[in-house]
Amino acid sequence: MKKLILTGLFFALLCPFAFANEMTEDYFDIATNYCIEGNYTEAIKYLDNILSIEPNNVTVQDLKNGLQQIIEGKNTSFILPKSNAVKQAVNYKKAGNKAGELTALTDGKDYWAYYFLGQFHRQNKNYTQAISFFVKSVNEKPNFNQCYLEIAICYFELGNFQQAVTYLNQYLKLNQQDDFAYALRARCEANLNNNDDALSDILTAIALENSIDNRFLEGKILYNMKRYQQAKDKLEKLTPEIQTAEIYKYIGLCYDGLGNYNEALNNLDKSILLFDDDKTVNSKYNEIKAKIGK
Repeated sequence: MKKLILTGLFFALLCPFAFANEMTEDYFDIATNYCIEGNYTEAIKYLDNILSIEPNNVTVQDLKNGLQQIIEGKNTSFILPKSNAVKQAVNYKKAGNKAGELTALTDGKDYWAYYFLGQFHRQNKNYTQAISFFVKSVNEKPNFNQCYLEIAICYFELGNFQQAVTYLNQYLKLNQQDDFAYALRARCEANLNNNDDALSDILTAIALENSIDNRFLEGKILYNMKRYQQAKDKLEKLTPEIQTAEIYKYIGLCYDGLGNYNEALNNLDKSILLFDDDKTVNSKYNEIKAKIGK
């Protein structure tokens, strides 16, 4: 499971989800209240009640797994806060009062309040502000290394990939089993054209979590390395589960790199049908057509 789900557990429990009926919504509210109290065992019981009704609810299953890891001591870097400012913010958030939530957190002067202020601004895409509060949080509590990951995410969103790598390096020193962090560092390294490092990181991420997203990223990195045959083979295996413009774009580009222009056109055509506003795809499609005289 991605550690981002685990480390975002507290506010994730407070977000509105669509459930099958009012009973499951009630169970979720009860589970949330138990989490706020720090009673994770009771919270899990109510998440189990939801899963008995909605066995395929991935979000609830992920939250349950996250709580189990906290109970087992496997995720000790993130424990639900005792901050009064955060408790007040929680009540405002549940009531849908965004202004009240922000005011309550701003009035808080502890590391949890700073952390959730960072979360608030990150969720609203105010990444520079978010970074400043995550820095304040980790300055207040230096061993709160979750902040390093949050800062890295913000720098990634800002396109500052080198700074993102710096904070990911710090985070991964103490969190060596986090596939999400390795995958994020792989994305950063790929954007910096450090493809060997990117490939090493994504292979580590896959070893930890053999997810579709991680395997898709591996295929894109292999394409960047001009290992077209390997990239094509891996990407084509994903098409039963991923049928997006992006995956057909990369498969088409791989075929182009291999000199198989008919298959390149077929896949680029699929990409254009799914999303016709990618100038790179349209340009490559026309270039190949002109090359083979179609």
